[in-house]
Amino acid sequence: MKIEAFSEGKKLDAPEANEDQFLILPGLGYAVIDGATDISGRLYDGKSTGWLASHVAMQGVADFLSRDADHELAPERLVDHLSAALRACYARYGILEVARDNPARRFGATLTLAADLGDTFRFVLIGDSGLRINGTGLFINDTGLDLVTASLRREAYRRVGEAGGSAADRAQVGRACAFHGAAKLHPDMLSWLDQTTLRQLYDESLAWCRARLPAIPEADIRPLLDTGISGQARFANNTTSPLCYAVLDGFEIPMPLVQVFDRPRAAVRSIELFTDGYFTPGATPALDDWEEAFAEVERIDPEKINRYPSVKGSSARMRTDDRTVVIVHL
Repeated sequence: MKIEAFSEGKKLDAPEANEDQFLILPGLGYAVIDGATDISGRLYDGKSTGWLASHVAMQGVADFLSRDADHELAPERLVDHLSAALRACYARYGILEVARDNPARRFGATLTLAADLGDTFRFVLIGDSGLRINGTGLFINDTGLDLVTASLRREAYRRVGEAGGSAADRAQVGRACAFHGAAKLHPDMLSWLDQTTLRQLYDESLAWCRARLPAIPEADIRPLLDTGISGQARFANNTTSPLCYAVLDGFEIPMPLVQVFDRPRAAVRSIELFTDGYFTPGATPALDDWEEAFAEVERIDPEKINRYPSVKGSSARMRTDDRTVVIVHL
């Protein structure tokens, strides 16, 4: 067996702020966890909510794998265990009832887990961290939700750039549109947009989304265009829309949103677990190839507005996102 792992935070000058975690427990399982960045910037004991969520989830997975007496890894029990750990974290900070009543105040994390059950591997995917088996079989829970909010940033970049705005101007307006939506003007938009141009930006983003997400009803796309990332919590852990997604936040997760499947150990040669800081996988199950793929994405679309649209981009000392990969060669 050979295991490769790598993690780098998006803030190159603050590696301790990395909100990704990975777990390697040979004989028990392997996991990557991605803490969701809180756009409000709230800190608890000096730590972001994404950092706390990923650490609580990582410790919870390790505890569950170590204590799973039947070695069957029931997904429902795993989710319950991790949710209870997050609620205990809320209680420590005195915000349990606040979190219960307001989904926007909850911490959040994704999880991709490969549990070693002896003759079988059980794979569990909660949220949009990914998995590849044997270098070819790719599994990602991607509802298209981030693409909707990315469309606002993409269109803002185009409009501000055509109007003569600098890179800093494009970044400011793009971030405001992605994070706050295009239903009304945000102060960070005022130098470059008015109500008329904002409406045009909204309509262009809607058309772009409808062309790329034909299976998503327009009635589901519009609320995200209205509110941006700040309003996406309405899609968390429910099944009312194709845009809905699973997230570990301490409360109920509908199990249909959790991807679970098994593979015979004899049929598995390699397992690659990765967070969404990697926009494309490596050419082969090798860490060098994953980093080469990352470097190529950064070369051709550092701002993440063309081939790899995202709600954030890279700059000199800031990557688009934290990234983590664990590769297990059997």
